This record gives sequence, structure tokens and C-alpha cells, in this order.
Amino acid sequence: MNAFSAHWFDGITSRMHAVTVARGDDGFVHVAGDDVDRREPLADLRISPRLGRTPRTIAFPDGARVLVADHPMLDDWFPQEDRLLRLVDRLERHAHAVAASIVLCVAALGAAAAWGIPWLSDRIAERVPASVEAKLGDGVLEQLDSRFGFGPSGLETAREADLRARFERVVAASGTDTTHRLEFRHADAVGANALALPGGTIVVTDDLVNALHDDRAFDAVIAHELGHQQHRHALRQTLRSSFVVILAAFFAGDVSAASTVVVGVPTFLLQSHYSRGFEEESDRSAFATLEATGESPAWFAEAMRALMAAHDEVAGDDVKYLSTHPSSAERIEAAEQAGAGFLERHPEKSRDVPGYDACEEEGVCEDEESPEDESESCGDDEVEPCLDEDAAPAPGE
Repeated sequence: MNAFSAHWFDGITSRMHAVTVARGDDGFVHVAGDDVDRREPLADLRISPRLGRTPRTIAFPDGARVLVADHPMLDDWFPQEDRLLRLVDRLERHAHAVAASIVLCVAALGAAAAWGIPWLSDRIAERVPASVEAKLGDGVLEQLDSRFGFGPSGLETAREADLRARFERVVAASGTDTTHRLEFRHADAVGANALALPGGTIVVTDDLVNALHDDRAFDAVIAHELGHQQHRHALRQTLRSSFVVILAAFFAGDVSAASTVVVGVPTFLLQSHYSRGFEEESDRSAFATLEATGESPAWFAEAMRALMAAHDEVAGDDVKYLSTHPSSAERIEAAEQAGAGFLERHPEKSRDVPGYDACEEEGVCEDEESPEDESESCGDDEVEPCLDEDAAPAPGE
């Protein structure tokens, strides 16, 4: 029999009617039952897609509904109704297909996080106006001062002025056309550290200045931070991490989690670590900038050693300054190799590299005592040679 039992809802009240649904040879569907007698062309009806074993709904043009348990006959009645969904339903009923779909989703999420999100984030960062990035940086600086215990710098005025002059010289050598700003802060909570904020602001802590034993190491730190600024690493890293959270929220169905990323962007910038690629890119920029100033890239290695000591780290381990990848040892080695290349191109700078010892290299030792004069004062009113008491008297004496 070309019929099945179902439940009828007229679309006006919530009352349910037990009915029988049958299809005639004339192409009409006949619904008959408890106070119901309805005929409608099959072509005017729509059926809901199959979803597991849940009941399906046949919708009538005037809003009436027929609720029916999934029946094999429905496929004959509606053969053209959403073939794709029917294929999906068949796949959902096979364990191997379900397992394969899970693996595919995980692989797609991993591919998006590894390649898709970085590519898309970088394209977006390229189109963010400089004014917007500058406002974001100002917001980060405000949070540094208000929430993270940053306070006014304790550096002496003359010392700060000298470092600002060096900063301007390094900026000029970097060739950037962005307006950069240097801010000094006292911040015991983070110790010796430097931050490249979006928009061109570089924050340097007093502890970092005190940890560096040569101002050329300070130049190296600034050159590195300028590298982060030039390549917009802070903004790009923020967008990348934000996309990961947003994408994860999409898969988990928790959209509210994604909104917290937008609110917490300044906080994220303070706590994030740059990727290995970003650090290496910034290091290379720093080496080129230092060479443009006439200083050896080896000063960056000297700065790294000083910062490791300031953070009580053992040689070869990572420090909080800047990132965890690549390791401090690898970065020091790269800086020293760049310094060796610098000396090959500029042999006249051999005395201006870290660790140069004029006493050892040239025999010029400042602490070496000068030989005593052959003559010395032997009286209050005249100077005359001092004779050895054991020496023989001169003839005639």
C-alpha cells in the first residue's frame, strides 16, 4: 500500500491529529484522519532533510505540517529533494565515514592554523591603517602603566637624553619611514625587557638599560625592536592568535569566546611570544641596521648575554626577552657569525667589537706601571742623583 501513518498539525493550533498519508496515481497526496481531509499536489510539498533517526516534516503551502517517522517510501515520493543531504545521511550511518570525517576536520583545522591563518592574518595586517595601529599601541601602553605596574623611569635626565640620541641615530640608519617613539619605564615585575608596541612605540625598562654594560649593546636591542616594528610583527602575531581562538570557537560553537579576544588584544600583546620566523627576521634586520650605523652585529650577542645574566639564566637557555624560539644560544651564534662577516668587510673596526682587549692584541695596557725615572729628588732644594750607599766613591772624594 502506498500509504503510511503520521501526525498532522494545521499550522494554526498546537493540536496533533493522527492521520494516514497516501499518494494517488494522479500526483496528489491525500491526508485523512481525525477531523482532517486534505488533498495537495505532491509538487507543492517540501520535505525536511534526513537527520539520523529523527522524524521528518512534510510542509504544505499554507503552513500545515505532517510529522512522520523516517519512511523508505519518502525517497520515492521526493526523489529530487536535496540529493546532497541524502548522501550526507548515508555517510553519517557508516562508522568508517564518521571516523574519516573527524580526521579530515582535524587535518583541516591544523592546515588552517599552520598556513591559512598566518597567510590571511598577514594580508589583513598589510591593510590596517597606520593610524589604527598607532591607537592600538597607545592602548597597550596605557595598560602597561595602569595594570602591569609600569611606572616613570628613574634614569637620570642626562643619561636618558644620551640614550634618546642613540635611538634617533639607530632609527635613521634603519631607513624606516615610520614615526618611532622611545619610552622608558621602571618595571620591577618584568625586569630587563623591551617591547615593540604596534604603531612605532618601543618601551625599554630601566633594568634593561642597567643590565647592558656598553651603549652599543643598547643600540643592538633598539635595532632588533625596530625590526619587529618594520615587519609589523606585533599586529601580525595578534591577528594570528586571534584567528586561532575564533576558529576554535567556531568549531566548538562558542561564539562568545571569540569576542573576548577583541577586548583582550592589548593584554595578549604583552604576554605573547613571537614565532621563530619573526625573531629570525627581526634579528636579520637588526644586523643590517647595526652595520649601517658602523657597529658590529656582535653587539647583539653581547646584549643577549647581558640579558641572560640579568634574568638569572644559564648559557644556552632561553630568556624572557623577546621570545622562546629560536633559543638564545642560536641567536648569539648567528649574531657572532654576522659580526665576523662585518669585520671582513670593515677591518678598520677591529677595535670596536665586544671583548676586544687592546693589552692582549696590541700590548697597550693601561694598568702597566711606567718605569721609574733614573733620577729622583734627594733633597728639598735641589735634585741630584741618588748614590748607592755601597757604591765606590768617585775619584777625588
